[in-house]
Amino acid sequence: MNIRTIIFSGIMTALIGAMLGLAINHISQRESRKTVALIVGSSLGFFIGSGYEAIQQNKPDEEDFE
Repeated sequence: MNIRTIIFSGIMTALIGAMLGLAINHISQRESRKTVALIVGSSLGFFIGSGYEAIQQNKPDEEDFE
């Protein structure tokens, strides 16, 4: 497994999750929950992105089955 790729994928999806959290906060018009939405969005994005990349790297190649 390539740890750099996994961490990079996690950081990129964390940025996307943070933007989604800010968008949800803007729609809901609650300023008190701004930091919560940002933290939850970015942490969920990081874990989903890293997990997805780790699963993609662990998939066996099709050549192994031949």
